[in-house]
Amino acid sequence: MPQHSVPARRRRRALIVALLGAAVILVSGCSAATSTPAAPPTTDPTAQGSSLVNEFFTILQQPDAAKADRLKAFLAPEFQVVRDTGDQLTKDAYLLKNPIVATFTITSVVGTQGGGVLVVSYRIATSETINGVAQTTTAPRLSVFRWLDGAWRLSAHSNFGALPK
Repeated sequence: MPQHSVPARRRRRALIVALLGAAVILVSGCSAATSTPAAPPTTDPTAQGSSLVNEFFTILQQPDAAKADRLKAFLAPEFQVVRDTGDQLTKDAYLLKNPIVATFTITSVVGTQGGGVLVVSYRIATSETINGVAQTTTAPRLSVFRWLDGAWRLSAHSNFGALPK
């Protein structure tokens, strides 16, 4: 086994300590930048969730120009939707292919909150057009909101298959 001089070992040790220090700084900086800021406690997550999903579907009723601007602000940067057809869309794709909602009725809302995340499950009866196909359905949905820049933003939305009649 080769013998290394004391200065070489010290340089190697100093390099290792410097690399570890840089890694700690990078990891702590990344986690601080990507963490969800604490939201104000919601005294009634179900009422807050009901309000937010009503706002979302009201936006989807707007004419295209108004809808696009409101959706850009309402959706979180990481937004994804999974449709009951299996289609998966990111925010940019959803802004190009969002539904046209004629009518909707929301029932059976359940909201839960953990810090800056609000999860809302509900049933919705809609008359809407998706990808040019008009449909009327009653189906369960799940929407996840994240507290961002002082407001709730829709982070994820999932459509489930229509309920049997």
